[in-house]
Amino acid sequence: MIRKTVRVKAEQAPAEGWPYIEDYVKTYDDGVMEDYAEDVDTLLVLDGLFSAVVTAFVVPAYALLQRDNTQTSVELLSHISTQLSSLTVVPPYINSTASPSNAGLNSFQPSAVARWINSLWFLSLILSLTSAVLGILAKQWIREYLKWNSATGAPRDNILVRQIRVEAWEDWHAPALIASIPALLELAIVLFVCGLTIFLWTLDLVVAIVITITVIMFILLIAILTVLPTMFKRCPYRSPTAWAFLVLWRLCWILGSCARTHMSRDDSDSSC
Repeated sequence: MIRKTVRVKAEQAPAEGWPYIEDYVKTYDDGVMEDYAEDVDTLLVLDGLFSAVVTAFVVPAYALLQRDNTQTSVELLSHISTQLSSLTVVPPYINSTASPSNAGLNSFQPSAVARWINSLWFLSLILSLTSAVLGILAKQWIREYLKWNSATGAPRDNILVRQIRVEAWEDWHAPALIASIPALLELAIVLFVCGLTIFLWTLDLVVAIVITITVIMFILLIAILTVLPTMFKRCPYRSPTAWAFLVLWRLCWILGSCARTHMSRDDSDSSC
């Protein structure tokens, strides 16, 4: 009975040494990288849909920065009509009193509204494409990182290779770059919504007011959800954007503290 108990415990005991460590870290890395990969896949799908939506708005919007050919034709025909109506016949001459100047046809300038709309929408499209490219690169980084577990290598050598890649992964801030993907996409969405609001003000007043109120509430919600984790440590609304805001907040606080310390030292030196 005692021998049977000892044998069962020996069978249930985990393997020791480098193979056990290799299996453990392999399971850990697979779980972490799988989370990264799933997040990136979801963001790439959303990024593709959003880029298609932005492109559908950008294509007709950039025409606002160019002269309207239809309007140019109308102006030319109007100018020709004015010249014809001003003709006076004094045999053997035909005179026209209309000015031949066409300065109005060459002085096109896009409006400030058109420039704002195109700037916001093109920036939104660029940020969306940037996040998509970073997502594709992140998938490649993850795949290359997981190649440390060589089937032909010794467990000890695989662990050493894995340690080198972990240190490089952290030293080169790969998690921060992956975390910037949703932050870029969020910024792109905010810029697109702002441009859409300005565009609607050129179309209809009532629709513009309704959409503006909705957009303000949307941006306030995002701002609140971003700021709350920096004010309350137990707040669960943590995101890459919140972490970036927290870093900027701490940096501003440190710079402010240094400036106040420097000013206090200057005041004490001047008083002496």
